[in-house]
Amino acid sequence: MNISKFFQATPNVMIFRYAPTWLSTRYLRFLGVLYYIINRQERYLIEQNIMTVFRENSEARSIVKKAFDGIFFHYAEKLIMAHRRYDNVKKELWDAMEYSGIGFLDMALKKGGVILVTAHFGAVEFLPLALALRGYPVTMVVKFQTERLKKSLMQRADEVNVELIDCREGRVMQRAMNSLKRGRILLTECDEVDAWKTRADQTIDAFKSRIFMDRSLEVLCRRSGSTALGSFMIRTNRGIRLSIVPFGDEEKIEKEGLSALILKTFEQFVMMFPDQWYQWKKFHRMRTETV
Repeated sequence: MNISKFFQATPNVMIFRYAPTWLSTRYLRFLGVLYYIINRQERYLIEQNIMTVFRENSEARSIVKKAFDGIFFHYAEKLIMAHRRYDNVKKELWDAMEYSGIGFLDMALKKGGVILVTAHFGAVEFLPLALALRGYPVTMVVKFQTERLKKSLMQRADEVNVELIDCREGRVMQRAMNSLKRGRILLTECDEVDAWKTRADQTIDAFKSRIFMDRSLEVLCRRSGSTALGSFMIRTNRGIRLSIVPFGDEEKIEKEGLSALILKTFEQFVMMFPDQWYQWKKFHRMRTETV
């Protein structure tokens, strides 16, 4: 059982549904520690991948520890989003949110659909709701680990005008394109390494390594005529900050390529907040040196 299904087992769902948030979050962290004691190879892989990037940093060990805490935070937020009382989730998120760069999104929406590029980073589970609470029409392609999770999230999404596209139901690209043509915001993650289509001659220097590039988002952007922006849900001491950033003007995108600019922007946020990226276990698959 992978960590996602392990955390979403029935007893854990019940605890997050009825127990206080502070208790359920601590409980999940305890389970996470046990999971990585048992799954030592996965723990070692995460540690090694982080050390590959921060090997010369005196705080590397601290980053490793915080990165595991970040993983536990992510799954706690996933369970909160799916199973806590929804009215409470919406109110607490609204109180916790601050928005940066929202003007870039407003300007882009005047032209049509927007591809909002994010990653398995920070409080990303709350991103669709954070946008919906401000009245933005959001669509997101998702992969549900359990049928219970799918049912819960689909019901909650309907309440706030969020469209969830189940990637296992087919016609994903067609449905995503249709969403953009209707002037909606399509959320997509740039670090879906399992789905990357890479070529040996398409790489970039990033994360102190040579990294493969996947051009799928660039192709989608060109075909749909949509504007692409970066979006990252950063956990802060005060709550959560949604940071929306442009990848550059038309001249810069034409010169450097959208795929490269997406990866470089993603790198900047991960290097600033390495503990908030929870896909370190797949980092070695992004590097040309380990393929």
